[in-house]
Amino acid sequence: MSRWSLILIICICSGSVIAQSAQETDSTQTELDSLSSRSSRFIVLPIISYSPETSLRLGAVGAYFFRGKNAQPGTQLSSIRLPLNYTLNQQIKIRMSYDIFLNDNRHIFKGVAEWIRFPLLFWGIGNDTPDDNEEIYTTRTMTFDISYLAKVSREFFLGGRFIQQSSKITEVEEDGLLIQEGLIPGNEGAQTSGLGIVARIDKRDNNYNAAIGPFIQADLITYQSWLGSEYEFTKLRFDLRHFIQTFGNRHVLAFNLVTEHNWGDPTFETMALLGGDQIMRGHYLGRFRDKTMIASQIEYRFPLGRRNWIDEREKIPFWERWGMVGFLGAGNVAPSLSELGFEDLKSSWGFGLRYAAMPKERLNIRIDFGFGTQTPGFYLNIRESF
Repeated sequence: MSRWSLILIICICSGSVIAQSAQETDSTQTELDSLSSRSSRFIVLPIISYSPETSLRLGAVGAYFFRGKNAQPGTQLSSIRLPLNYTLNQQIKIRMSYDIFLNDNRHIFKGVAEWIRFPLLFWGIGNDTPDDNEEIYTTRTMTFDISYLAKVSREFFLGGRFIQQSSKITEVEEDGLLIQEGLIPGNEGAQTSGLGIVARIDKRDNNYNAAIGPFIQADLITYQSWLGSEYEFTKLRFDLRHFIQTFGNRHVLAFNLVTEHNWGDPTFETMALLGGDQIMRGHYLGRFRDKTMIASQIEYRFPLGRRNWIDEREKIPFWERWGMVGFLGAGNVAPSLSELGFEDLKSSWGFGLRYAAMPKERLNIRIDFGFGTQTPGFYLNIRESF
């Protein structure tokens, strides 16, 4: 975040289905643990925050985790997530996303539907945009992003992806970059539509909280006028992850490398964006943006109240559900692959707490504090960042 926000987390450990207080009775503890072993569970995280560009912001993150009634034992846990945000400035952000696993993970459906009318921050395009370039703009955007993967072999998946985004920039600053005609591509908003292929190699032992195995995914998406796109470009993105157990399989060391390159004429909103709640935490998403991006991170995960990070017991006492992580990241953006270097490399670091909401499924609630170019970023979400 570019400004320090007052963050109040309400009910994270009380009165909701995700946690219970240390003073609860044994019968309540047993009842909650029995919920963890069921095939479905609903989790809600209410949040209140404040920042100058949004005023008071009210929100909630709701998530439903489930398996089909006749799902085979090896089928991953499916999820539907719905974060809602509303501010006193009448700004709205609604996002529905899903990950559905069917038939022993032979069919994977993933998608996002999002509508926002919200203020965002922009500093320009490039790796060396100064802090005093910061401007606030408001966008009204509808996004649909759907993909399907089929299991080709034991660890290899192949499928397709379709993305459509329609945006309208409704408010810009009078002396900012976005008001200057022809300077920033898509400065008034645009419709972009892309179609492509997705390939994945997945040797992880768990989709939400892996302890072993590599994960490699490549997305190749082309945005063309015949698809209804007002800007034509092609996007190639790689996401590589690896997980290693340490200290006698008690802790987990996790690695992540993300690269993205765009050929053609992407809008400033569809360029490669550095930052966010998944990689380079501590940098506002899009603080640095360009056609090409590379970012990496390493994260160390260890338990606080129990012996092992991975603990799939159906009944775990409240104080044993907690864990902690520390992370480091580095990355850069550039106009092209040939210009991508290590000069002025951006870095991030931070730490976080984890609460095992569904221990048997390895599903954690994460609270992260990231430090980068801006004042500290705060992240509250369900499942690990990668």
